[in-house]
Amino acid sequence: MTGLEAVKAVKERRTEKDRFVRWWRKEEDFLDYDLIERFEAESSGTEEIGGLDLLSMEDMWSVVKKVGGTRVNLVHDTGGDRIKWAHKGKEDVCSFTPENLLTILDAETRGNPVDS
Repeated sequence: MTGLEAVKAVKERRTEKDRFVRWWRKEEDFLDYDLIERFEAESSGTEEIGGLDLLSMEDMWSVVKKVGGTRVNLVHDTGGDRIKWAHKGKEDVCSFTPENLLTILDAETRGNPVDS
């Protein structure tokens, strides 16, 4: 499918819980994750996309947890859900947001989730 067809498919399939798109090329040699809004905005329309899945926060947390292992933990407290992330010799605590999940995934996979 083309990028335009992929954007149309996202709009048709998206539910209230979906926040992310996981997409791959038809050669299945490239996999990427992005926020749905950014995927829609940045699609050139002509790229060839082999397929896509829509993911909720819980789905993406499962991906991040699989890649990050014991370095990432979800903490529930009165201030809201937070992620504890041990990396580069320190521990960061950040809010449980779509943007932070992508930041952690990109860092943990070094921008290449296919090899993870």
